Amino acid sequence: MKGWRNALSLSKWDWMILLVASLPAFYLLGRPAIYIWDEAVYANASWDMAHGHSWLLPQQGHYNTKPPLVLWLQAICLKLFPSPEWAIRFPSAISVTGISLVLILALRRWGFDQWTRLCVVIALVAHEGFIRHHISRTGDLDAVMTFFVVIYAVIVLDAWYFKKWNLKYLICFFASVVLAFYAKSIAGWLMLGPILILWILSPMRSILWSKKFIAAGVLTVLLCGSYYIIREQLQPGFLPLVWHSEYLRIAKNIMTYHEHGFGYYFQNFHSLKFFTPWIFVVMVAMGYMLFVRKADDRKSQYVQWMVLALGYLLVISIPPVKLEWYDAPVYPFFALILGAACGEVIRLLPGRWKYLVLIPAFLLIWRKMHFIQTDSIAKHAFEYEGSMLRQLKDPRDVTVFMPVEYAEHRLQLDFYRKVFLDQKKIDVPVADQWDELKPGMQVLLRNSPWLDSLQYRFEVDTVGMWSGLGYELKLGAEKSEK
Repeated sequence: MKGWRNALSLSKWDWMILLVASLPAFYLLGRPAIYIWDEAVYANASWDMAHGHSWLLPQQGHYNTKPPLVLWLQAICLKLFPSPEWAIRFPSAISVTGISLVLILALRRWGFDQWTRLCVVIALVAHEGFIRHHISRTGDLDAVMTFFVVIYAVIVLDAWYFKKWNLKYLICFFASVVLAFYAKSIAGWLMLGPILILWILSPMRSILWSKKFIAAGVLTVLLCGSYYIIREQLQPGFLPLVWHSEYLRIAKNIMTYHEHGFGYYFQNFHSLKFFTPWIFVVMVAMGYMLFVRKADDRKSQYVQWMVLALGYLLVISIPPVKLEWYDAPVYPFFALILGAACGEVIRLLPGRWKYLVLIPAFLLIWRKMHFIQTDSIAKHAFEYEGSMLRQLKDPRDVTVFMPVEYAEHRLQLDFYRKVFLDQKKIDVPVADQWDELKPGMQVLLRNSPWLDSLQYRFEVDTVGMWSGLGYELKLGAEKSEK
């Protein structure tokens, strides 16, 4: 693994590619307000950790059942960066840079030229597959988990390519497996299924039965299982909770509102438009690699990438509970497939004609940046109050009116209340009953039928207005008193 120690010796071309990969991940990262699902859950937990709460037991332990690696990273960033939104999302964004770096280094080691490396990175970041809400543009867990999944998968692919396995491979592989688990629990291990199938079919299958490999596997399980034991001691009843919320869902429908059929993820590539028309180009690239390209060692690599991508999709298609962003680890392997196919086409171009490829690459990145500019608005009504509150310079006299059925519906607002309390020493009150509103109060109210009810009860003056979100209102006399 000598080549991995030379990570800082990338060519100028590779540094440029890495910069290009990072642009869509970091561009306007702090502009959108914290999103309600699931970013607000993690944002509150990491904020609490950064401000004195336990780093092992999140304050809302019944929501945060995943291991705390991402929360730790977010808490550290909250101590380093002044923008809370930027800090919460930084681990996800830097994971894009990390994944791109791992792919670039791997492709260099495997003999792929600079054009293939560029195409692979463009195929990763220039669409809404991986660079999107709930993955790398928000403070969720999936981008960080995917980073470690890509690392342990690439380590195995590298070992198969060079037909060797030593202690360095062993340590790096199992360390990445542990970190993938601590990023998002058992979800970080799902790629091990397709890897195991390929490994058993490879000439290096004997490694799986070696004493060192088995011992390292046992140690990995102990390191990961120990978190559950510690958490159970701190939060009695945690083991049944995590069994129900994370493991039982593999075979049983525990969330009927997220139940989908077996073909859900395959249909999403087209129906949700996140990966359209890219998925069709990937299919063409797969067809070319399987049926047109001559058989050689390179073709064997392509087949391995396809097995990992499609195998992972099949694995996550089995549980009845499905969410659209669970396919995050697939996109780096789709990028390898598509980028390698494009690289083979580019090699057919003569001399400097290859540089014409930079034109579509630039246009794809420009389109992605433009999409990000237009995709920075609140996505759910539960985000309106917090989105308005964060824009107030001095909310000292403001009360937020936000009736909710469940307390977790206010998690995004609660996060911004914590920010104001910490940064400006202002405890912003919240009212959720009509009888809490009194003449003379200044109220923050979302766009909703509540406005009509408020105007029916009070004389109302508009102090401020946010298009698409709501109003800051000054309550006058009660109309019923007239």
